[in-house]
Amino acid sequence: MIKDEIREDMRAKRRALSKDEVKIKSDEIRQRLLGVERVKQAKTICTFISAFKEPDTVEIIKELWEQDKKIVVPITDIESGTLSLSYINSMDDMKKGAYGILEPKTVRKADENNIDVILVPGLAFDRNGGRMGFGKGYYDRLLESSKAVKIGLCYDFQILEKIPTEIHDVPMNFVITEKEILEIR
Repeated sequence: MIKDEIREDMRAKRRALSKDEVKIKSDEIRQRLLGVERVKQAKTICTFISAFKEPDTVEIIKELWEQDKKIVVPITDIESGTLSLSYINSMDDMKKGAYGILEPKTVRKADENNIDVILVPGLAFDRNGGRMGFGKGYYDRLLESSKAVKIGLCYDFQILEKIPTEIHDVPMNFVITEKEILEIR
């Protein structure tokens, strides 16, 4: 399958999930993620705000706040094709941004060098840490210079044996689904 076919297939499979399935799978993903030692040790975690039936990151964020973690989220700049980073303290301070994804109303700029872990969305991942995003390269540009631990969050059906990758694709250190934790060395 070529990239566009994989992307469309994964989007269709996600759209087919019921709200209950998303909740159940997301709860399993959250429990697995919070058990990862690198996450337990992290002080600052950057995470995407879930949309379009992605694994729910809002509950992850709430639990990380209870553990006194600092939370950073990306803000999409369509013109420059980049993601900037902002601290958030509340889900009440959010608005719809680019592509209908929630982002902070009040930007509190975060330095990517202070981030310990980045939770990364994707349409497909493979067992070697390969990631297929949405085709715009936003996360590739963010991740290419980051020293943070990169953790892909997805559903089990989004794990493929091998996905087509390119030189600019940044591999994950972990991929977490509702069924397993893949630690990539």
